[in-house]
Amino acid sequence: MDNNFEYDIQKRAKAGTRATLRAVVSLYLIYMAYLIVKALGKDSPIPLPVGYGIAGIFVAAGIAFGVYTYRRYRIDLADARLTPKDPKASEIPESIEGPEEPEQEETAHDGDV
Repeated sequence: MDNNFEYDIQKRAKAGTRATLRAVVSLYLIYMAYLIVKALGKDSPIPLPVGYGIAGIFVAAGIAFGVYTYRRYRIDLADARLTPKDPKASEIPESIEGPEEPEQEETAHDGDV
């Protein structure tokens, strides 16, 4: 994979921020599943199989959201990639644009007719 791409800085930063927050949510869902399993015991009002089922749903949701996060990050990163058509992609040197036309200086006339 060639990683020599130029990126729009703002779009890349936004993609990274969004991916980070989504990853935190994904990990939190998995952590909630851990807490549910940890809370199951003798004094739990929830039957053991139901508790494991609920925890399994949270784990599945966390994994699914993690996969979504990764895929969305890759899409956002591809969107942030600059193409040669973008004005930000590269600055065109003056020699390619052509020579600049010399500016014509206006001479001030001091009342000469």
